[in-house]
Amino acid sequence: MALHGRTVLVIGGSAGIGLAVAQAAAAQGARVHIAARDRGRLARAAEQIGAAGHHAADVTDDAARAALFDSVGPIDHLAVTSHLSSTRLGVHTAMDRMPLDGARKFMEHKFWSQYAAAQAALDHLSADGSIVLTSGVASRRPLAEHTVIAATNAAVEAMARQLCAEIAPRRINVVAPGLTDTRTYDHLSPESREAFFAKVRGLVPVARVATPADIARAYLFAMESDYLSGAVIDMDGGLLCAG
Repeated sequence: MALHGRTVLVIGGSAGIGLAVAQAAAAQGARVHIAARDRGRLARAAEQIGAAGHHAADVTDDAARAALFDSVGPIDHLAVTSHLSSTRLGVHTAMDRMPLDGARKFMEHKFWSQYAAAQAALDHLSADGSIVLTSGVASRRPLAEHTVIAATNAAVEAMARQLCAEIAPRRINVVAPGLTDTRTYDHLSPESREAFFAKVRGLVPVARVATPADIARAYLFAMESDYLSGAVIDMDGGLLCAG
């Protein structure tokens, strides 16, 4: 129970993987704060997990981000899981159809917001604390229609490897999930969603799509493992080693 009594802030903690991370940390006795943009969903999630605090904040906004960290105060661990849906933005597509505005928004939110959150955390992070960021399996395996997604994920991982030495002895790691059953795909029709998930089930050795709880275990492992830094934890059902 290495997280018992420690303060954990989960940005993106109102739904999906972030909510599962917050639930798992709270179950270990951590003092959990969650942050996200949707006030209603935040309040419901906070009540569900017994969070110490819930904070409505858009971490892409400088003032809101600073206010968030000032409100939470000292922290031991930061996990960032928030991102914009690649399929909603239309960037899960080939380059010749890529909407550049959507591509910029995707990278702005997934890369730059994580960079900015990590930067803002440093003044509040304990000497033995950690940061866990989120990338994705496309960073190291070519996948159709994933150019912007892959490039953004790779940027997150490269940034963490650089920061490993820069922020030491505090630690930074990245979780790289494969396809996970979250609200990200709720805008698809049931038929399209199932066809997409079925295709992935056929590719991954474990033959199933991940649940948020599956992926959350990796974030807790990264928080608890005080000899782990600069690492990328692949939670992809074995996709990287599949033929």
